[in-house]
Amino acid sequence: MPYLHRALEQVPLPQDGSPFRAADLGAAAGTNSMEPLRAVVDGVRARAGYELPVTVVHTDIAGNDFNALFSAIHGSPDSYAHRPGVHAYAASGSFYGPLFPPAELHLVWSAIAVQWLSRLPVVAQDHIYSSRADSDTRRALREQSRSDWEVFLTHRAAELRPGGRMVILGGAAADDGSSGAEGLMDTANAVLVELVEQGLLDADEHARMMIPTWNRTLGEFLAPLRAEPLERDLSVEEHSLVALPDILLEEYQATRDAEHFGNRVAGFFEAAFGPSLFSALSPGSRSSEAVDEVMTEFRTRLAARAAADPGAVETHWHLALLRIVRR
Repeated sequence: MPYLHRALEQVPLPQDGSPFRAADLGAAAGTNSMEPLRAVVDGVRARAGYELPVTVVHTDIAGNDFNALFSAIHGSPDSYAHRPGVHAYAASGSFYGPLFPPAELHLVWSAIAVQWLSRLPVVAQDHIYSSRADSDTRRALREQSRSDWEVFLTHRAAELRPGGRMVILGGAAADDGSSGAEGLMDTANAVLVELVEQGLLDADEHARMMIPTWNRTLGEFLAPLRAEPLERDLSVEEHSLVALPDILLEEYQATRDAEHFGNRVAGFFEAAFGPSLFSALSPGSRSSEAVDEVMTEFRTRLAARAAADPGAVETHWHLALLRIVRR
């Protein structure tokens, strides 16, 4: 949020009566967009009052739950969209392609989205997580990530107005490639292996299961911004790498309620990674009920393992924070 506040203090405001235009890229269900977008509206109002309209466009891929997004935007009592002079929209499209006309945007916000890859160039055979894959697989994923990030930045450079700001929070990795979630991912993978051993999951299905992300190091985030051609158009004003506390584990340590902890961990994992993982289940050979049964069994077993050994699933997710200006 401090990065966003500083961007709002410095971004040029329109002087011709046209709206201040902001984009929320990778909005998902919109729940996590409410606070930052309120800050955007408040930041603009503090500088320009209520005469300046504000438009916000939330974007995500076509498979996103846009019903949930609109429910959050229009139904949440703390939504920024209830404020006068604010207009909220949504658009379907990948941020690895063009989303807006040239020089359309004053501000871009994206949180916990750019670590997702546009595609999986290869699939690991023995683990669901990129940092646990073999060296050849990691090399292919790293190259896909490099290409995706350069494409993302190139399109945003075209869509931002001169002086426009971009604030990015991306899933990241330390210099050794660790994301801080390896224990959780190892436990989830162990559950899937157990399901294969017991005949509840096919081995080829497990082989196709991989979370399509690559958590970049800070160096990987910064590299294209320090080289031509992007260096001509974009400048990094501020950057940092942080490791987040494990709030679920902290809650468990306060309550000692292991069952609740296990269910919370499994619920988080399923919401964040379940759709991509279980899309690998053999199409046509399983009914929707059978797919649900596998997912339920996975969730139950993951919750049990987390409850039995909370320390094994401790996470300290790494995030890269970037504040970037369009020259």
